Amino acid sequence: MKDAIYLAGPMEDTSKHEMCGWRESAAEICNFRDIRTLDPTRRVSFHDQLGTDDLLQDSVKNMNVCKRIFKQDLQDIAESRVVLADVRRQAGRGTGTSMELMFAHMKNKTIILWANEEDFIHPFYEAVYSEKHYSLKDAVEAAMEYFE
Repeated sequence: MKDAIYLAGPMEDTSKHEMCGWRESAAEICNFRDIRTLDPTRRVSFHDQLGTDDLLQDSVKNMNVCKRIFKQDLQDIAESRVVLADVRRQAGRGTGTSMELMFAHMKNKTIILWANEEDFIHPFYEAVYSEKHYSLKDAVEAAMEYFE
């Protein structure tokens, strides 16, 4: 049985705090209950490389870094039982998150969304989630219930 919660959410066009803060909070709560989390921000050094002049000059190397990140994120999702996704509208564009959620859906993973009550949730997100919650605490608690 898969034994982790994957923490999906925007990383592009977000501050480090927006990208990492909620994930750190969720991981702390889960770790207290001995539930492992897989956090794609642990690969943030790869993301940091993407804007450098050296990589911009070498589009092949840039594409290889992007593909490596994508494959590693998909491996993490495959190793998870639950995907907890930040889909709050102000958090960023969310193209990567959308792709991750479709992959998780196709792998029959439990998908827990965290949104703001006033957010318009795209119909594709509405079609694939298992549960939707309006606070991080509620979303994390719901995700952990799949480990009882």
